Amino acid sequence: MSVRMKLTHSKTASRRAHHRAGVPAMVKTASGVRRRHFMDPATGMYRGKEIIAVGKDVVETPTKKTAPKKKEATKTKETK
Repeated sequence: MSVRMKLTHSKTASRRAHHRAGVPAMVKTASGVRRRHFMDPATGMYRGKEIIAVGKDVVETPTKKTAPKKKEATKTKETK
């Protein structure tokens, strides 16, 4: 088995030179500019479909009603 050679700082830095973050691709829409493959924050639309309601009265979904609380057992025993 051979001994692996040590990588120098310059070799490591040369390899990492391409690891930097690039500029994200942008798309022009009717309401402005947005990132590709992301929802339009101004309209809430993505690929022609409304994903979220933006600036509209949002109708809340009905929630499960909770049962009325029972009286505590200690209070009922004390009142008897």
